Amino acid sequence: MSGAALDLSFSTYIDLSTPKSDETESGSWHCALSVDCQNVYSLNFNQADTVTISVSSVTGDSALRLAVYSGSTLNGTNLINGLTTDRECNAYNIGDTVAVSIPSAGPYSITIGRDWDNSADAFGTYSLNLSSTLVSMVGLIKTSSNTATQSSGYSCP
Repeated sequence: MSGAALDLSFSTYIDLSTPKSDETESGSWHCALSVDCQNVYSLNFNQADTVTISVSSVTGDSALRLAVYSGSTLNGTNLINGLTTDRECNAYNIGDTVAVSIPSAGPYSITIGRDWDNSADAFGTYSLNLSSTLVSMVGLIKTSSNTATQSSGYSCP
């Protein structure tokens, strides 16, 4: 196959370096028995900003938990509520929307969790939308699925 050119005209290219102001993902949970589980997304902000996190289309009789952390630590201060707890404000199958101040450029982690005790089954789905005030989000990637929640519990707000 010497001299043959590779045709990349139908290849998909994902640009993780271009800042965006909107990101959308679909996700699902399948939690272990009696475990509050979460999916973890990482992304970078190239400047201080405000991001609105909206989780909708929640299914599976799932009670939604949310957290945003600076860096990759998943049990520190949640930027949504200033506590070490996840935000959980609604009954099952109800989404949530919250605006979060991003204090500086750098990496952040977003957890979309499912509360075992307040949900009716072990699985469910959701839709995630992130919208920043500025064009500052770079490289949204799901880094973990169905892992045990590391926060100290939940609160509202």
